[in-house]
Amino acid sequence: MGYHNNGKEMSCMGIGLGWVARICDAVAVAGLLNATLVIPIFHLNSVWRDSSKFYDIFDEDFFIYALRNHVKVVRELPEDLLLQFDNNISSIVNLRVKAWSSPTYYLLKVLPKLKELGAVRIAPFSNRLAHSVPPNIQGLRCLCNFEALRFSEPIRMLAAKMVDRMVKKSSKTNGRYVSVHIRFEEDMVAFSCCTYDGGEEEKHEMDIARERSWRGKFRRRGRVIRPGANRIDGKCPLTPLEENENAGRDVQRECK
Repeated sequence: MGYHNNGKEMSCMGIGLGWVARICDAVAVAGLLNATLVIPIFHLNSVWRDSSKFYDIFDEDFFIYALRNHVKVVRELPEDLLLQFDNNISSIVNLRVKAWSSPTYYLLKVLPKLKELGAVRIAPFSNRLAHSVPPNIQGLRCLCNFEALRFSEPIRMLAAKMVDRMVKKSSKTNGRYVSVHIRFEEDMVAFSCCTYDGGEEEKHEMDIARERSWRGKFRRRGRVIRPGANRIDGKCPLTPLEENENAGRDVQRECK
């Protein structure tokens, strides 16, 4: 959520998976519109069931501090502005911004509404800003990504503990270790449009999952799903078994 720096309030950004990219885009849009950004709200994902708040994942104080000279960030809407919406964030108009919208679109379509209403929301905020933006806006993305977004202290402590453990244990194997990231959940498999060994039942379940999460995106006219081509192109998530087989081959190769 956020608001405009001329006294107007800007936008509430709903964030789901892909948090980092979406938060950086939110910062970039806030800078573009000279708006104050309210700390992003994470949507509860149907797969992960993760109710984490921004401060659970990232260092909220540092985020606000790191952006202070570029984008004003606040934890919540000022009381007087929230009162205009009956103390209910859901009453703030939600602008449906098209995917990959240009900076010009935001200036022509979003900014007038922001100034008129005092506050707007933009949710969902997945891929809502074009890749190609002016250098100063891209700079805000980079500032957010490489400096402002620092993990919360509990996560940093756990990461340090893991790295220390990896260093100590890998010293027994000449610095080698196996790292496995299993990304095989329903949403990722459905989005990939790949097929496995579940037959028609799997296809039916994945069709339902795609419709539930992306509402017709994969049924648009002219859209052709080619699972075989996706697999050849390396776009299919690996199953846990495939992950294990690949890791085993790598270890064997190192030992020869």
